[in-house]
Amino acid sequence: MESTMLKGIIIMLLLSVAIAAEQETRQQPPYRPLSPSYRFQPKFCSDTYSGRQLYVGEMYTRPGQCVRVQCLGTLQLWEDSCKSPAGLKGNCIVLPQMESNLEYPKCCPFYECKTYESNSQGEVETTNTYEHTGYLRRSYVTELIRINKEPGEIITAPARKYQL
Repeated sequence: MESTMLKGIIIMLLLSVAIAAEQETRQQPPYRPLSPSYRFQPKFCSDTYSGRQLYVGEMYTRPGQCVRVQCLGTLQLWEDSCKSPAGLKGNCIVLPQMESNLEYPKCCPFYECKTYESNSQGEVETTNTYEHTGYLRRSYVTELIRINKEPGEIITAPARKYQL
């Protein structure tokens, strides 16, 4: 009888230890909480023009504009837009883009500048096409040569085009 009683006491002790251990594990989270410096904290910028939220490092081209917007690590927006190149020579016009909804900088216009140079033998027309950065994309040279004609003779001057 004593041995049954002793066995009962041992079983109760083991059972109470098991219950206490289970309650202790329930109170503690199954993982160790991260320090605040390691927690994910979403940081974003808000583009007030479009209302779009951008995460740090994210960029996009505003619809309907040729402007690239980027969210910096300081949570400030950086905007890149097309510039008119400085120092272009000749009569320059802006060439409109043929396609719409292009990403920046492909949406920026090209500039076509024509210069004329006359000499004793004719006239040279140079047509240069530039990007918004001032980089020369194409150059065409057209030369009009004057030919002396005899009285009463009708001569048309040939035109030569060169692509550089």
